[in-house]
Amino acid sequence: MSMTLAFDELLQYTSDEREKWRAWLRAHPSAMEVAVQPAGSRLPSVGKLIDHIFLVEQRHLQRLREEPLSNSTGLTANNAPPLFDYGASVRRELERFVEALDEDLADQLRTFNVQDRDWLMTPRKLLFHILFHEIRHWAQIALAVRSAGFDPPGDHDLFYSRALR
Repeated sequence: MSMTLAFDELLQYTSDEREKWRAWLRAHPSAMEVAVQPAGSRLPSVGKLIDHIFLVEQRHLQRLREEPLSNSTGLTANNAPPLFDYGASVRRELERFVEALDEDLADQLRTFNVQDRDWLMTPRKLLFHILFHEIRHWAQIALAVRSAGFDPPGDHDLFYSRALR
């Protein structure tokens, strides 16, 4: 038996997760400062990790479009509403890119330079990576806020998603 997970299904799942976190962080703004990694680390707080999620999506989209890469979101990462607005803007760009992407081109091998190393992969693989990268980090954020005494927004498992058949 062959089963597939459609990109649009996973995209919807991650978009729904973002909206849960957006609403939750609006109600719990102090959680943006919750530690995720030790002080002095590259991504020490929830806000910095969310900034990272959205910036990585932007940079990979720029790679796919063969554009110069952004160095930052330009945001402070301690104020959820503008950060999530940035993420929503990038997500709309990603959705437009995917809608216009020819299936044959999605499966053609290309070289992508990431962290000063060349990686041979298809645009399809990089697109799925964007979503899995985000999912992994939301799980880190959920653990961090739970460890800090907050109850994170619930029902994150794929099981509960309305996005999948």
